[in-house]
Amino acid sequence: MIEIRGAKLEDRRKAYDWLYFSDFSPSIYKLEGYTKETIPSFEEFKADYEDYYFDGSRPEKGRCFVIFLREEGREEDIGIIFYSSSHLLGKIIEFDIWLKELSYAGHGYGTQAIIKLVSMVKDLGYEKVIIRPSKYNRRAIKSYKKAGFVEEELNPTEYCQEKYIEECVEGDYGPGEDVFMVLVLK
Repeated sequence: MIEIRGAKLEDRRKAYDWLYFSDFSPSIYKLEGYTKETIPSFEEFKADYEDYYFDGSRPEKGRCFVIFLREEGREEDIGIIFYSSSHLLGKIIEFDIWLKELSYAGHGYGTQAIIKLVSMVKDLGYEKVIIRPSKYNRRAIKSYKKAGFVEEELNPTEYCQEKYIEECVEGDYGPGEDVFMVLVLK
């Protein structure tokens, strides 16, 4: 069974390692244009994923959660899921997720974690969730659809604060390289 718990500051290093030094990492390097020599340093990661993501002090801006697998009386941390809202309009929030290794993909763990986080953010008053996987990450797109997301055309003025529109259009992978997906919370 998959559960999520609020991440702590001491979880930030493993979140970084799972993102940049797992067996998933080569695909991230390719998608985001990194090489082993140009991946962000831990200090750069900390600047992007500020303390509030890990200590819960600014839930209105964002929060990281550790995904863990509870099985046969033991627990194992298997990934990170987080939300961010500081760049978006009104009651809109963005999710991102990564697992610590490929062996955890394809079991529905990501879908389950998304569903759990959706329940939490709905209780916080958010009305819409967006997620933007690479168009090449078919496994992730399938998982997000299972969690209820639908593909939409990005209209940045409907989602992003004016000062972030250019960044929003660019996306993580460059213009046209991601899939814009939306989940309306009811």
